[in-house]
Amino acid sequence: MNRQQLVAWQLAEIQALGHVGTWEFHPSFEKLVWSDETCRIMGIGKSGFDGRTETYLLMVHPDDRPMVLAALRENRQQPRRIELEHRVVRPDGTARHVRVQGVPYFDESGTLMLAGTVHDITELRQSTASLQAMSRKLLGTLEAMSDAFYTLDRQWRFTYLNGAAERLLRRARQELLGKVLWEEYPDLVGTWFGAQYELVMAHRRPAAFEEYYDPLQVWKDVRIFPTEEGLAAYTTDITERKRLEEMERESTERFRMVARVTSDIIWDWDVPHDRLWWSEGVQSVFGYGAETFTDGINDWASRIAPEDRERVVGGLYAAMGGGQATWRAEYRFLRQGGTYVSVRDQGVFRRDAEGATLNVVGAMLDITAEKQAEAERRAAEARNRLLASLLDKAHDAISVSGADLRITYWNQGAERLFGWTAAEAIGKKKSELLTLDEQDLEQAFEQALRKGEWRGELTKRRKDGRAVPVESHLTLVRGDDGQPQSILAIDTDITQRKRDEQAILNLAFFDPLTRLPNRRLLLDRLRHAVAATKRDGHGGAVLFIDLDNFKTLNDTLGHDKGDQLLQQVARRLEARVSRGSDTVARHGGDEFVIVLESLSTDPEEAAAQAELVAEKLLGAFAEPFQLDGHQHHTSPSVGVALFDKNMKDIDELLKRADLAMYQAKAAGRNTIRFFDLHMQTVINARVELEADLRHSLQTHGFTLHYQRQTDSNGALVGAEALLRWQRPGSRQVSPSVFIPLAEETGLILPLGEWVLEAACRQLVCWSSRPQTAHLTMAVNVSARQFRQPGFVDQVLQVIERTGADPRRIKLELTESLLLANIENTIDTMHALKENGIGFALDDFGTGYSSLAYLKRLPLDQLKIDQSFVRDVLTDPNDAAIARTILGLGHTLGLDVIAEGVETAGQRNFLAQHGCRAFQGYLFGQPVAAEQF
Repeated sequence: MNRQQLVAWQLAEIQALGHVGTWEFHPSFEKLVWSDETCRIMGIGKSGFDGRTETYLLMVHPDDRPMVLAALRENRQQPRRIELEHRVVRPDGTARHVRVQGVPYFDESGTLMLAGTVHDITELRQSTASLQAMSRKLLGTLEAMSDAFYTLDRQWRFTYLNGAAERLLRRARQELLGKVLWEEYPDLVGTWFGAQYELVMAHRRPAAFEEYYDPLQVWKDVRIFPTEEGLAAYTTDITERKRLEEMERESTERFRMVARVTSDIIWDWDVPHDRLWWSEGVQSVFGYGAETFTDGINDWASRIAPEDRERVVGGLYAAMGGGQATWRAEYRFLRQGGTYVSVRDQGVFRRDAEGATLNVVGAMLDITAEKQAEAERRAAEARNRLLASLLDKAHDAISVSGADLRITYWNQGAERLFGWTAAEAIGKKKSELLTLDEQDLEQAFEQALRKGEWRGELTKRRKDGRAVPVESHLTLVRGDDGQPQSILAIDTDITQRKRDEQAILNLAFFDPLTRLPNRRLLLDRLRHAVAATKRDGHGGAVLFIDLDNFKTLNDTLGHDKGDQLLQQVARRLEARVSRGSDTVARHGGDEFVIVLESLSTDPEEAAAQAELVAEKLLGAFAEPFQLDGHQHHTSPSVGVALFDKNMKDIDELLKRADLAMYQAKAAGRNTIRFFDLHMQTVINARVELEADLRHSLQTHGFTLHYQRQTDSNGALVGAEALLRWQRPGSRQVSPSVFIPLAEETGLILPLGEWVLEAACRQLVCWSSRPQTAHLTMAVNVSARQFRQPGFVDQVLQVIERTGADPRRIKLELTESLLLANIENTIDTMHALKENGIGFALDDFGTGYSSLAYLKRLPLDQLKIDQSFVRDVLTDPNDAAIARTILGLGHTLGLDVIAEGVETAGQRNFLAQHGCRAFQGYLFGQPVAAEQF
């Protein structure tokens, strides 16, 4: 081997060892020359490369080929140093990374050449990629950490910070990288916190600590490690953990404080470690120090009374093993001195996720005093039961109630007297259970509360509704604080005593034969009547009655028959004088006196009222009296004397009535005479008016006028028939004068029938004309007319005779119909309603209508009285009443019509509040049919 061969061999060996091949390019021949190592790198044999650049370019990876081609072109234009990396694809399909380097040079002949090396860097590239992947993974891990991580070099400059470090330090990493720690956070200089960093850097030993960093107001858990570069620090924000620890510490401290101040003894049993903690109360209550309990739960169990121990300890373990939330027991616990204390003990179980008990926290309370109080209470109850049994044997009714009148005790005497059992009475108010007059009972209780006791008579109610008079004694019972606590009531039945008193009263003030008030009681009541007249201004009258020819009866049939007559006369007089305010008395012999109170303030009206009663009394004698099989006819002579607020002498009043009675006898007996001649003149005039009324009824001297009824638009919808009377030889008489007289004398019956028939005939007449065929006819019906037997048949016969349409007839009833015989009234109305006849309630609001009855009446219409309409714009009360009637009508589904409407303002107000029908002078006065 010559020198040249040696050099060639050495070069080949070096290339093979370093995986570096060589190449030459001859521009003049456009030929590449590769070394053996280059061919091996390219994956071909020495003979497999033809030296052309095109063949080389075909071996370059397609993605890298444009880059290589561009480099070759640039070098041909201006030869220079070459350095590039690209991939080649070997014939077997594998790809390799190569680094190509070259330089231009001139050979010995001066020809320009290119020569260089080819280095296979595939393994190097793969190693670099792995390192880069590991680096990226490491950085990802650091960024994902919840702990803050940052590194410092030996000059204390930040070289890396993760995201958690940015959040903890509250600075972006771009602001801190390359910056010195002490300059960015100068407050660390000279602190213990900063000194730890200094120690780790100086001694190259790690450190770990917790510290509160005030500038950022956070708690940090810091771990510092020395590195070749400098330091690496892990920092965790433990502020929340510290806050929870502080809360737990405060909670524990509060628990200990509560345990010190509460009267309960607090204990805590650590079950897994069997440690029992007691609060300080265990010493004050039981005399034990906390250090006494060193043997866990056994220390507690051993001090439980032997007879209670198995039950209590077993119950605790059963509750703990059974998964219960709490445990509770009462037992006796040993005190330091050897005595037992009654306690109430309860505990709450705290368990882990698997249900195992971690600890039991409880409270023990000394209930010795409570037990003693309970025993005393039971003893007191026993005493009370004994006392109650003794009180039950008492004949009187004994009860106890609070200041609110609610009954708390009720003995058997009260059950017997009032009928309610103790179970029914206790808890009820006396005012709702017993009282007929709640005010009397409340006044009695108020006086007992004020003075300490009250005695008096009360009338109370039994369960069956009967009244029972009692003598009541109320005694106030005060509590320990001196405040009123309850009231003891003792009620004695005085029914028999009251009967005896009444019997005595009857003997003193009532006539034993007729059971009427005697002369003594008559004078007393007459004095009260005169006094009442002076107070309120109402009139009054005394009727003196003497039986005609009574002496003849006694002489012929005997005094026993006379007594029977007097008794029967007394009953008939009572029946004709039905007002409770009036008095029927026996004056003596065959004389009776009647006192009438609350008559009219007008003297003439008062005289008429008295005369009407006197007429009724005369009528009471129309039928014969039955005296043991004998029919006896008798008559009275009645004298009437009026009195008013100016009357002073009672005896003078009786003398006047007596004189008037004798005038009646002188006038032929069975008649009435007034003491005042002027009053007699008035009565005579009334008699003449009645005679003319009867005559006009026989001669058809009455007429009907009709007043328009309109709707809210002013359209005519109906009419009301109104009776008019022209007295023979005189002017027209007001209905307010002759209608009451017709009612009193009974003439209203034929007169009412005539009015109904005349109105029906007019309705038939209107039905033949289109403009009036739709009208309704309202006809007033008096109470006496409505209540007469056969009224329904009478009305239906009139309709049949006249041919009127019953659906257009509306009977107007007054509220007086509702005051008596309501069931008969409802039946009569329904009977007429079934035949199509309608009903209106006239003058609504002026009487005493019961709403309970009103909803049962088959009414079609309510009529607002003109007294409310007149002042509806000026009187708030009238306005409120009108609105209420309208609201009531709408609620009950009834039409409402207002009468007496005289102004547009009245109509507008009523229409505004829902009125849809009107009647009054604003729409027209009552006129005859031909003018209507």
